Amino acid sequence: MPQTYHGSCHCGAIRFEADIDLSRGIRKCNCSFCWKLGYRKALVPDEAVRTTAGQDAMKDYQPTPLHWPPGDIHHYHCGRCGAHVFSRGYLEKEMGGHFWAVNVACLDDATEEELAAAPVIYEDGKRDRQDQPPAITAYL
Repeated sequence: MPQTYHGSCHCGAIRFEADIDLSRGIRKCNCSFCWKLGYRKALVPDEAVRTTAGQDAMKDYQPTPLHWPPGDIHHYHCGRCGAHVFSRGYLEKEMGGHFWAVNVACLDDATEEELAAAPVIYEDGKRDRQDQPPAITAYL
């Protein structure tokens, strides 16, 4: 059952609410974006995220075609502190359309116990196989 969490970037300029069911898992991916940022995400439907402050501080990073088809994913980060708070993408089959990938490290009121109890889902994004874990997961 989703619970409403409140989150923010490191400096607090960007604030948001997100309805997340942590029992559905926290995803750890080995793609270059997630790996280089230490991004751990919870996937939620489009209507589950609401920005409550900081639209003007939000910057949109879109990977080059080498890393992802252009326009398919938007990674939002704070232009002041650099924290990546969430990403928005589109997956018809898997998510029924637009979805958010919320960086669980930016959830201000998720307890350590809640985060520790969430199952971990590994994605082999390095090989564009988000539906399967990589052969080695211990480093993630």
